[in-house]
Amino acid sequence: MRRTAVVLAVIFGLALGAVPALAQATSPWMGTVYAGYSKIMESEDKAVYGVPGGGLALHGNVFRMFDPVIGVGAELGYQHYGEQAYEIPWTSLEPGEKGDAGFSSVHLTAQAIARGTRGKVRPFGTLGLGFYSLRLTASGLLLGPDGEPIPANNYEYEDSEGKFGMNLGGGVQFKLSESSVSFGVEARWHAIFDAWPTAEGTAGLDIMTLMAGVHFK
Repeated sequence: MRRTAVVLAVIFGLALGAVPALAQATSPWMGTVYAGYSKIMESEDKAVYGVPGGGLALHGNVFRMFDPVIGVGAELGYQHYGEQAYEIPWTSLEPGEKGDAGFSSVHLTAQAIARGTRGKVRPFGTLGLGFYSLRLTASGLLLGPDGEPIPANNYEYEDSEGKFGMNLGGGVQFKLSESSVSFGVEARWHAIFDAWPTAEGTAGLDIMTLMAGVHFK
């Protein structure tokens, strides 16, 4: 919980850092803050812990705009994918497990944005490459050969692992007035390489986010 609070504080700090740019209409800097929904897009069939139902997504950006259309910068984001009940049968090598698992991730990426035609409604695309830290938490009961809980054998497990990843998405930015603040909606695909635990080992993890936010320019 403390880690989540720190991530949220940093994301909104990025947005606050963009506020001085509001005073200058010709500023080359643009900041964004977005919030929405995140979902792991993997099959239940081979997933060790199942696929959670989805959860909160947040990200903040700072872009250096080289002209009104193209910009490059950085993005800091957080996704919580929800929790999922799971059960792993007992084997001769290790006891089974029955409990709940939760997944979340933090990413820091180099990010580019390309906006469309000038005007109050502007489509945009974005591409990012960088570091993703995927966190797994699990807790529950250990199971014996008969599938029943082993008395006094509760467990808790937590693991975080850093991986390379990328994201690709697009949306629409629109203004309701002539102010330096505009609004936006976007859909984004994220890929975290070699990060998803399956029955056959780790595999790439695909994630979808649907978000709405504000642009400061």
